[in-house]
Amino acid sequence: MGNKVYIGVVLLLWGSSMTWLVGSKILPPFLHGEPPKTAIKSGEPVCWKVCVGQQHIGWAVSQAVPGAEGTTELHSRVKLEQVPLSRMAPRWMATVIDNIGPLQLDMRSRTTLDSLGNLSQFDVSVELNDLPSAILMRGVIEEGFIRLRLQYGEVVHRMNYPWPEHAMLGSKLTPDDKLLSVYPGRRWQKEIYNPFGGPQGAIEMIEAEVTGEESILVDEEVIPTRRIEYRSLDSTGVSADDRRRSTVWVNMEGSVVREEIVLMDVMLRFERQSPERAKRKAEQLLELDQYATLSTPEPLPSPEMRE
Repeated sequence: MGNKVYIGVVLLLWGSSMTWLVGSKILPPFLHGEPPKTAIKSGEPVCWKVCVGQQHIGWAVSQAVPGAEGTTELHSRVKLEQVPLSRMAPRWMATVIDNIGPLQLDMRSRTTLDSLGNLSQFDVSVELNDLPSAILMRGVIEEGFIRLRLQYGEVVHRMNYPWPEHAMLGSKLTPDDKLLSVYPGRRWQKEIYNPFGGPQGAIEMIEAEVTGEESILVDEEVIPTRRIEYRSLDSTGVSADDRRRSTVWVNMEGSVVREEIVLMDVMLRFERQSPERAKRKAEQLLELDQYATLSTPEPLPSPEMRE
């Protein structure tokens, strides 16, 4: 019984955290505005410190590397300790999770983009507390469908969902690296498709607005940023003040330096770390020499180290 509860909670959290971005739009661009472009630099890791309130609960790190036959692989790992499960799970699960306690979650993923930059497949493994087996998920894009295979131990489930052309897969647990051409007053809408969608259904409209400029403290340094608020739209296309999904702070060069997201009923805060710390955490957590298709060679030692 306990293992089934764990698995159900993990799937619920995973499904809630994923964003399946649809390429098609409800409205033409000149009516709702085009979203700013994102940028991924191959070989440069990005690391985030994850907090709930003032409590540091873990790390999220990602890095894009070349794959086989002109593909690109985006590797990411989210490692969280003391996740407040009782606050994150929906109320209807309260009676079955009261005795579970805090959650330790280790989620590793590899997303493969083809030579044209389109999603080809992804693999996700989730280790939870002291469960004997990881929960494994694989998704492959074939003939307009995403074909999912979920496995825990000997149990395997298969699911198929329609997949629009040029759609991309994202996650609330790995913020964007860069958002380009962001300026005060800019507003856009995007359509999100999530086959695990909750009460709002599988398709949800999100409105984003750059609400202004704001100075924030990052690594003990005050820097100017532009604040972006993402809100859910109701069926009439009206944004409700109490339905803010996330807030993003972008510096003047377009780099995302902070993000706050609502996952279930908990606000998670992601604080971007310095490039030096990102490299250290990527080496420690991603283990690309083991998990990348094209193994990353060990760096040559410096002259001082060779002496």
